[in-house]
Amino acid sequence: MRFAYLLLLIFYAFSSFSQDTTQAGTIQPETIQPGVFLAIDWENDAFQVRQKSVSDRYYSNGLRVTHMGRFWQRWPTRHALLTLLPKDNRTYNSLYSFSIGQEIYTPKNTKIARRPLYPNDRPYAGYLFVSWGLSTTDPIGARRLTSALTLGMIGPVSGAAEVQQRLHKLLGQPMPAGWEAQMKNDPAISYYVRYEGRVIPRFSPVVDVIGDIDVTIGSLMNVAGMGGTLRLGLFNDYFQNPTGLYNAGGAATRRFQCYAFVRIGFRAVLDNALLQGGWLNGSNNYYALPAVELQHFYGQMDVGGVIAGKNVQLTFTQHVRTAEFVGALADQWGHLSLLVRVAR
Repeated sequence: MRFAYLLLLIFYAFSSFSQDTTQAGTIQPETIQPGVFLAIDWENDAFQVRQKSVSDRYYSNGLRVTHMGRFWQRWPTRHALLTLLPKDNRTYNSLYSFSIGQEIYTPKNTKIARRPLYPNDRPYAGYLFVSWGLSTTDPIGARRLTSALTLGMIGPVSGAAEVQQRLHKLLGQPMPAGWEAQMKNDPAISYYVRYEGRVIPRFSPVVDVIGDIDVTIGSLMNVAGMGGTLRLGLFNDYFQNPTGLYNAGGAATRRFQCYAFVRIGFRAVLDNALLQGGWLNGSNNYYALPAVELQHFYGQMDVGGVIAGKNVQLTFTQHVRTAEFVGALADQWGHLSLLVRVAR
């Protein structure tokens, strides 16, 4: 219960200085980043350097497609999203977005349909979701606030089993045998808030240090985290606009960017429906992990690089995470992200 109270305290702290409503007679010093953007994020445990022979383990695959632009500012969901409050007549740069995605999780051993409960392994789980988001940056204060409301479904309705089986058949890989024992269908709702700020003043144009804290609450999971990122190379100021791409007439004047980054983070976890099952039907799965099997604290390191032109950005990230549950191995996967400006 103490951890739940901590989550609520952090969430209300965010709400105290951030909101998406404007009082009558008050002008919100906010502009929408010009242009329309499309982002494709693909995560897979095959994009990793853990071992030469790659097999599915834990977080197997994730795909997200995001559309960003002024259009989503007109949706009623904007009232559920947070932005930085006006301060010192500053002008903020904001960008609304809509995402649709799917995530696939498998146990370490996918060769048997009815595995023994012990030694511990994570259950098969699929997650299909849609998400509305808002990212607001403060160039003068060097800070950024991101929030997202996500609705989804866990279970067979996510289509995770069919996607993985068809992909394995196409690539001639062994078929995962245990999807019949996956998590039951369950609705999931979550709310995500992330605050980022510059840790130390920039002493060099090729070095930047950024800190972050984040909270996720809801029926999908309840998690709080913090971390720091070091960027090295040629890049636009992270806090000039939400995408980081070149902005004609703006402060983000570098057309070509090439830099590396490393992030170290820590997370505290109260619960996770992708391990324990959803709130309605989670207890109906024999392989759902009880709360005592969760590792309530874990660390993660992300290492990657970015290459960007005037209208396109490609990012590769290698994620390494310590064990999420008792008896688990460290998890590692790669992440390819493509961001394209599709209209001005």
